Amino acid sequence: MTIHGISIVGWQAISALGVGAEALRAATPGEAPAADMTDQYPRDVAYRPARFDIAALIGTKGIRSIDRTTALALCTARLLHGDQPPYEGEQSERTGFVLGTSTGSIRSTSDFTRDSLVQERPFLVNPAHFPNTVMNCAAGQCAIRFKARAVNATISGGRLSGLIALQYASQMLRRGYADRLLTGAVEELCEQTAWAHRGLIRLGKRQPVPLGEGCAMFALERTTPQHEGAHILALRYGRYSDPAQDDAVDGALACIGEALGQAGIGAADLVACCLCGAAEPRTADIERRAIERLPGTAMTVHQTALVEGFGDTYSATFALALCHLLACLERAHEGAAGMVFATTDDGHAGCLIVRRAAAAREHS
Repeated sequence: MTIHGISIVGWQAISALGVGAEALRAATPGEAPAADMTDQYPRDVAYRPARFDIAALIGTKGIRSIDRTTALALCTARLLHGDQPPYEGEQSERTGFVLGTSTGSIRSTSDFTRDSLVQERPFLVNPAHFPNTVMNCAAGQCAIRFKARAVNATISGGRLSGLIALQYASQMLRRGYADRLLTGAVEELCEQTAWAHRGLIRLGKRQPVPLGEGCAMFALERTTPQHEGAHILALRYGRYSDPAQDDAVDGALACIGEALGQAGIGAADLVACCLCGAAEPRTADIERRAIERLPGTAMTVHQTALVEGFGDTYSATFALALCHLLACLERAHEGAAGMVFATTDDGHAGCLIVRRAAAAREHS
């Protein structure tokens, strides 16, 4: 798929490193503060929660029953939208949201299901909490609050959710279904994911890294000569290897090679690379070995510092890594290019290459 002609004209993030793009730009990923959690969380796991004031960012109206996934998405969208009123007229009809997630709010689904089993008959669950159990709740709430009536989609793709959301949004823009799509990925921190994270560490399927949460969102538009920010040069995603075969590194290299070919540049033209698999032993090894085999490159590789700073944010990993890359490119020369790369245990790989056009804009 050809992605030329799509630009990132603004971006924002909320994570353990702080609220907003400026906080992420100023932070040192490896120095995120540790956090104490309640007794419901396993004590032998480190955590990187996002600290933000929901009411201060989006006001008090309608926030009583929203879950943390929706709160993260709404607050990040507010940062990206700025202090402007909701969209109106033609702009409202041509603006939309595409959000990547794992399964939506795991806590909301688990708690609602539990209530349906333990509450007195006739199963007195709180109906106000039911919308939070739907996977597309966060994207829908964003569209309602900002009156964005164009494309509204939720993408579930595990650790590659952010990449697939960007791919989907790029397709929608190129086909003319919208003029602007606020696109990103979100992951919440809750007791359920904490205990699952601990279990995967004990099984050797997860590195003993902190568990985090966050949301990153990008304003995408079709490229015009006036656009600042970053241009998407290439986006590749697919199944490149068979988990039963020993060809994962070759598959990863094939994915990167296709992306470089699509972008029309060589590995030596990249100044930075962010890898997304540091939380899992096998993917971390595959990504590291693939990068080491790229010829003639002297780019800076970001991997362990990202997972230490953000924590393992699962479905938000790719999007937050892209924020980190964009911040790095803002400090590089105009025209500098960088790459975000991710693999999964089931043989899928994804690669995004972006180039800095000019000083990035924080607000749309």
